[in-house]
Amino acid sequence: MNAVLHAIRIKGIAAPEAIAIATGLEALEIERELAELEAAELALQRPSRKRPGWVLTEAGRDRHAAEIAAAHDAAMLGDIATHYEGFLAVNAQVKTVSAKWQQAADDATRFALIDRIETLHEQAAPVLKRAATAAERFGRYGDRLGAALEQLDNDQRYFVSPLVDSYHTVWFECHEDFLLTLGRTRAGEGSE
Repeated sequence: MNAVLHAIRIKGIAAPEAIAIATGLEALEIERELAELEAAELALQRPSRKRPGWVLTEAGRDRHAAEIAAAHDAAMLGDIATHYEGFLAVNAQVKTVSAKWQQAADDATRFALIDRIETLHEQAAPVLKRAATAAERFGRYGDRLGAALEQLDNDQRYFVSPLVDSYHTVWFECHEDFLLTLGRTRAGEGSE
């Protein structure tokens, strides 16, 4: 599966720097992949002052759907589905804590929520590590979530801001990856 195509699909719109964080690929490789995707009319660069980046075309979304369907055999999908259940066991709590963070008005509340997200992360990290045995990319989510927690000590945007690789942003992307991999939807699971 093309990692750059997948990162754009998961993110919806992605700058090369965000693709690098998501995939671990070097800038030159990303540039080459983006040029190839653009030449094949699978992705295009969205000109926007507020939120520029790369998006998939309809053909790109179709290609991604075909690639992700072919990337995992039945046994792998069974393993990923099992790990997804572990992810879901923590998902509602992460969403609740993230919503409370957005409403928090004082430092004491924020510190309590940071403690809570760290506890939830301790539950989620082993699930993602095990999921990485079925599909390696799930391990990157665990790494990125851990990095967001480390950044949170110095920059509170790393809790929920969509402008950085925040805990909530990475969690959302991981959830999206599970759904796409398993052929499910948020609406179908009641987790919109």
